[in-house]
Amino acid sequence: LTSCPCVKQNLTSRITRGIATLASACCTGSRASTMQSLQAGVTGRMPVSFQCTRPKHGVRGGTPICSGAEGTGASRPRTTPVSRATPAQKNRGGADPKPWETDQLPQGRRVLQPAEPLMASIDDPSFGRPINPSIDREELSRTVRAVILAGGEAKNPLTRSRAMPAVPLGSSLMMIDVPISNCMSAGINKIYVLTQFQSHTLNSHLTSAYPPVRFGGPDHQAWVDVLAAQQTVTEKDWYQGSADAVRRNINELMDEARGVTPATEYVILSGAAVYTMDVAQLVAEHRAKGADITIAMHPVSEADASGKGVAKVHNSSNRVLKFEEKPSKASLEGMRREGVDDDSRYLANMGVYVFRREALFRLLSPAKKQAITHIGHHVVPNALAQEMKVYAYLHDGYWHDVSSLKDFYETNLDLSDEDSPIKSDMSVAARGSMLPPAQLHDADITRTIVGDGAVLVGCTVSNSVVGESVYIGRGSVVEDSLLLRNSYWASDKLRGEAQRRGERVYGVGENCHLRKVVVDENTTIGNNVKILNKDNVQECDRADSDGYMIQDGIVVVMRNASIPDNTVI
Repeated sequence: LTSCPCVKQNLTSRITRGIATLASACCTGSRASTMQSLQAGVTGRMPVSFQCTRPKHGVRGGTPICSGAEGTGASRPRTTPVSRATPAQKNRGGADPKPWETDQLPQGRRVLQPAEPLMASIDDPSFGRPINPSIDREELSRTVRAVILAGGEAKNPLTRSRAMPAVPLGSSLMMIDVPISNCMSAGINKIYVLTQFQSHTLNSHLTSAYPPVRFGGPDHQAWVDVLAAQQTVTEKDWYQGSADAVRRNINELMDEARGVTPATEYVILSGAAVYTMDVAQLVAEHRAKGADITIAMHPVSEADASGKGVAKVHNSSNRVLKFEEKPSKASLEGMRREGVDDDSRYLANMGVYVFRREALFRLLSPAKKQAITHIGHHVVPNALAQEMKVYAYLHDGYWHDVSSLKDFYETNLDLSDEDSPIKSDMSVAARGSMLPPAQLHDADITRTIVGDGAVLVGCTVSNSVVGESVYIGRGSVVEDSLLLRNSYWASDKLRGEAQRRGERVYGVGENCHLRKVVVDENTTIGNNVKILNKDNVQECDRADSDGYMIQDGIVVVMRNASIPDNTVI
């Protein structure tokens, strides 16, 4: 920008103090607009004392001038920044603002202004314009944020003391690890988790498993932040739904106080589902179509569609024409796809969305308090009513919504299958547990996942999931069951010493038989216990008296329960 050595020196000093952040704010624009913004920032906002005043460089008419290295130059008067009208103001010639234009984007503690306003007016032709469909990991890390909804209440025995996203999955994960790992595999590593219902276990896991990364500059930061429901000056109630949770955190989601590049898209994901998805491809398709909202949809049968959000889409473009949560049979008939198998006749909402930044704020700004509560029930229909560009992204991989005990049971058994959707080489970002390897002593294991620290002695286990630090004693048989992890590891020797002292030990004792059972964390099952549900009881609640429940025909031994020797269930 200048050849004067003294100006260069001062400029370098000022860059060190932070003017370089202007360049990062312009990274989404062209090189020319970036240089134009930098030049305006240096010459238009620079105090006169910052310009060269050395005599050998010359002063003409009281105005400092700089001759540079060649000894020739012209005066460089200060310029004053010119306020620019927004494109919407120009187009309307000063007309009254439209209702949504009264919602101002939240300002961070430091505002970075690129050459073109990042938050364009809704009337700006650039709104809805296709963005470069990049799937570069570093670019997605800079420009995309993930928001995981993990605060909902579930009604099954496993969520009596924790949120569903905090329930163990497989041998070593939690449900919340699935959406986080899907995002991080795509390079999206700036993640917010919205929590509310019984969140202590979930918060503890996120804090220990995903430590923040703060090295390498602002845009190289990575974090998994918990945004818990809280009372504020203006908000006194709990989250009323998925949309309300996002709306009440909109300032935090759009506040770029960390100095990172402002996000252009927000990916919103469910924390209570198991699926494999190329999130980078989802964002790329969203950008290529210039969508305001993209909804990930999965083909389902009519029986599965009635309890989910269902969309009718354009055959070739996949633009959403109609969307309804839990439609009636009559409405469902009008959303059926032709020319496909019965198992794929309908497109169900996966609870995964991509929102353009401007669209998210327009639909969920703080000014819309209590007007909307759920994304599927209110936000998507509102967007369609406003003729926003809403598209469906067809997902053909594995997906299982986990809203009931039966869903959780089936999903975990899927993981033990040879064709498991989550492989051992899949990128799972959670930090390891530092446990010793599993110990198998004369054990017969078939189609089973065994977690670190598990000890299996002379037992038979088939088609099951055995979590971390679980113990199964000699002569026991476990079939079609889930044994969730224990918090404490103990070898045979340590167990024997504890038993001699009369202390409680966790795990399954000797000569037990378990079939179609979910054994929750830190549970003690004595010797010679039979849990077979021979009478095929479908519903039973003896959690407080006997330490177990039955739901959908599945027996659940409750968390921290103790089943005495010789018990038959």
